Amino acid sequence: MSKGRPIKRMFSLLPVEFRNSAIAGRGVFARRHFNPGDFVVAYAPKQRKVGVRSPDAVAAAETKLTLLSEETSVIIPDTSVPGGWLCNHSCDPNAAIFSDGAGRIQCTRAISPGQEVTIFYGWVSHNEPERDPCHCGSERCRGFINFDLSDEDAKHAHILEDNTVAMDEVLRRRLGEYAEFLHSIGQEQVKRAIADTLVRMKLRKSGSVVCAF
Repeated sequence: MSKGRPIKRMFSLLPVEFRNSAIAGRGVFARRHFNPGDFVVAYAPKQRKVGVRSPDAVAAAETKLTLLSEETSVIIPDTSVPGGWLCNHSCDPNAAIFSDGAGRIQCTRAISPGQEVTIFYGWVSHNEPERDPCHCGSERCRGFINFDLSDEDAKHAHILEDNTVAMDEVLRRRLGEYAEFLHSIGQEQVKRAIADTLVRMKLRKSGSVVCAF
């Protein structure tokens, strides 16, 4: 009786592999060439979704691995199963994370076999300017993953009747350089996170800290 061909391990069939990264921990590495627009890997092959206001969502947010999906739910990855949640941050990313549906990592510029797949985290922090040091190693590295908003910044923002934020010239100048950087890497949606954080900072109780990722 023929033994047939040996069965390959499941993850060997994926177009990516998960292994140690020079940036941090484990990372995601291409097994083949990807072109802009190509699907690279699912964000979390095994996951659960909870309501955005669920206590589970709030608790999971501390891990910084959750993904807000379509403004109504939060994807919490099962970290026993590797996926796009392992992608490291880069200030010059070659892929982007999309949160619709089950979440996915998609190529934004050509990725060669063996190259690490990186995304831009776009974290926004409050009064923690050096919270997340960056080790991406790119020529465009900004030194820190997070973009910090201070209480002083909030003094230069005003909340309008529709709960949008208006900035004075001082704050616009402060954010202008970062906005240009975001545009250059196709991550302009982070500007919304900045505006939303400013709104929460203005509406918070005095002395409290805004949880902003």
